[in-house]
Amino acid sequence: MTGAKGLSTGLRATALTASALVAALSMSPDSPAQAFPSKPVRIIIAAAPGVPTDTLGRGLVEPLGRALGQPIIVENRVGADGIIGTEACVRAAPDGYALCGTASNVIVWNTVLRTKLPYDVLRDLQPVMHGAFFDSFLAVHPSVPVSNVTQLLEYSRANPQKVNWAHFGVNSTGYMYMEWLNRNRGAAFYPVPYKTQPQNQTAMLAGESQVSVLSISNGAPHVKAGRLKALATTAATRQAALPAVPTFDEEGIKLPLRTWFGYHYQAAVPREIVQRMNSELRKIFDTQSFRSSVVEGIGLNANHGSIEEFDAYVRNQIKDVTALVANIGLKPE
Repeated sequence: MTGAKGLSTGLRATALTASALVAALSMSPDSPAQAFPSKPVRIIIAAAPGVPTDTLGRGLVEPLGRALGQPIIVENRVGADGIIGTEACVRAAPDGYALCGTASNVIVWNTVLRTKLPYDVLRDLQPVMHGAFFDSFLAVHPSVPVSNVTQLLEYSRANPQKVNWAHFGVNSTGYMYMEWLNRNRGAAFYPVPYKTQPQNQTAMLAGESQVSVLSISNGAPHVKAGRLKALATTAATRQAALPAVPTFDEEGIKLPLRTWFGYHYQAAVPREIVQRMNSELRKIFDTQSFRSSVVEGIGLNANHGSIEEFDAYVRNQIKDVTALVANIGLKPE
């Protein structure tokens, strides 16, 4: 009897010890059962401070921190055309504490144009929310005697290789439009490369080049001042900054060349965390104060939506850009 009683007491003690262990684990700061978020959240930006992706991220610091009840830290990881920062996002722990501030160049263009990326965005990342578009317009110098896209194409054909088209890289929106028009509309523009977008715009204003694609936020004031003419925009609808200017779609030119910014998580982040972040971001992007001070303040068009809508958009973009790159003869490297 004594042995049986001792055994029973030992079993009870073991059970109590196990229960205490479970309770202790459940209160551990690293416990997966702990409600998200329980510590600061990073937004990893694969670009330098001051660019639109960074400005959006920093604009989220206060409202997202207030919504989540935790500090938000913006971390810039710059280099290799966004590959370094994107890889840092992919390799981060999939616990919801490393949100990726992404853009069309790192998600779409690098996927299409780079053959040896150290990650696969469709496999290793999952969309959270589509944030905004950064739209551009087809600009011509006032010395060019045209007032619409059709006239510009006719003018280039009449002056083959004499109408300079400024761009800042073969993976830039401007270069893509020029090559597509040369190959598919019989245009004869002469490409003139510049190292940066500001140099590109300066050349246009000086008349060194006659045609280019410029951002609406930077170029529209020069249109209003008469230093440039605007013929078409990359936006889905006519823009308040250039209300009389048609879209490329209206001109019958439909290319997947709208620059966009959004947010992604690592593929293994739990669905409930992804949904929570989508919900909080959408609420913030819906507030008039955030739109006017952050989104519209840097010339963006807000475009949030569901996780599923963003996922479908990204996949279609990769497919359409792959077809565009093949059409204009660019070779992925």
